[in-house]
Amino acid sequence: MFKSNKKNKKKSFTFFKNFNQGDKRSIFKSFLLIFFIFFVFGFIYVAINQSITSINIEGDFKRVSKKGIEIVVLELKNQGFLTVNQSKYKDKLEAIDWVKSVKINKQWPNTINLIVEEDDVIGLWNERLLLNSAGELYALDQRVVPDELIQFFGPEDRENEVYRRYKLYNDELVTRGILIEEIELDLRGSWVITVRPSIKIKLGEENTEERFERFLTIWDQSLLENFELISYIDLRYSEGFVIKRKNQ
Repeated sequence: MFKSNKKNKKKSFTFFKNFNQGDKRSIFKSFLLIFFIFFVFGFIYVAINQSITSINIEGDFKRVSKKGIEIVVLELKNQGFLTVNQSKYKDKLEAIDWVKSVKINKQWPNTINLIVEEDDVIGLWNERLLLNSAGELYALDQRVVPDELIQFFGPEDRENEVYRRYKLYNDELVTRGILIEEIELDLRGSWVITVRPSIKIKLGEENTEERFERFLTIWDQSLLENFELISYIDLRYSEGFVIKRKNQ
């Protein structure tokens, strides 16, 4: 009985010894497989993530500072193709004065293409500053001032309000073939729009939305014959309007 138990213990020890050796071989094979997978993916990543060495810039630069663009572009050099933060540099470039938008396209293995869209000059603010399409003010530079700019007038620090009102009116008028030449908010809070050819639409201080809608109704019903002969249309009445013709 005693010998038989000794043999059983020996067989049991041999079984666990063989099991442990097989388990070690399996773990080693798994480790080799994982190492191989990481090696392959690492090799592919390094092969794709080439350093940026070529940057192409497209855009019609009339007002945008080329130096400002170049400073940001230099930061992109030698960054990884996969790791470069496009959103970060898009924000940096679009923060430059007169830059409206920037598109960044990557071209493997080492090239970035930038398409810069310049902001438009919309008008002049109080004949002293330029106003762009975002309602922002810039110093007046005669070299970049287009002809026939819209004139914006108003109290200091109210340019955003005047510009918002301009967009509201312009969206309605331009569909009717009416072009704004000038928009003014005076110190009393009274609004006047001047449309081509130099016709003033007086909206006053109160109920300006209702008065503007009244003008649109007048126009749509074709009640304004010989529009170009009108000097101004005064809508500062609870009902109705007054038309004054130009002196002939």
